Amino acid sequence: MENYKSVLKRLEKTAKQYTNIAPENGQFLSILIRSIQAQNVLEVGTSNGYSTIWIAAALKETGGRLITLEFDPRRAEEAQTHLQEVGLDSIVEVRVGNALDEIPKCNATFDLVFLDAEKNEYRRYLELVLPNIRPGGLIVADDTVTMRDEMPDYIEFVFDTPLLHSVDIPLDDGIILSYKTEE
Repeated sequence: MENYKSVLKRLEKTAKQYTNIAPENGQFLSILIRSIQAQNVLEVGTSNGYSTIWIAAALKETGGRLITLEFDPRRAEEAQTHLQEVGLDSIVEVRVGNALDEIPKCNATFDLVFLDAEKNEYRRYLELVLPNIRPGGLIVADDTVTMRDEMPDYIEFVFDTPLLHSVDIPLDDGIILSYKTEE
């Protein structure tokens, strides 16, 4: 992480403008990825690439790859520039488009999925990607405390489906961590 810290610090100055995750959330994602030795990760909501750098840096250690989806072409371009700056662009595929259209085109089995885009679409994102998450895989949903009222169907789904074991984690704006069972 050493060589990424200066870029991350610079991006933290615009965190509010880009609605980036907090540094501790980045560290949390990094620990999860390394602990499960993730090979394939999907990020829904790239923004300017702050969380993408955290995820990609961990994946560089595990030999993994990241697909990240961003609706806004300008933000996707900024993210690509930041990834090139830190030398992580070779393990990250930045896709521009609506996540609801892009998720079905992802033909990989994911070890971890990070949701940080339109909160009212979280359940639809998850339903689309769930068949592609391996048993034992993880789903991390961001902003689950501060924006909880925008995702009631997601909350209900992750806590009521037998396919998932979920827990609320009061980290920054809130995270729900879900574990996919063996089906």
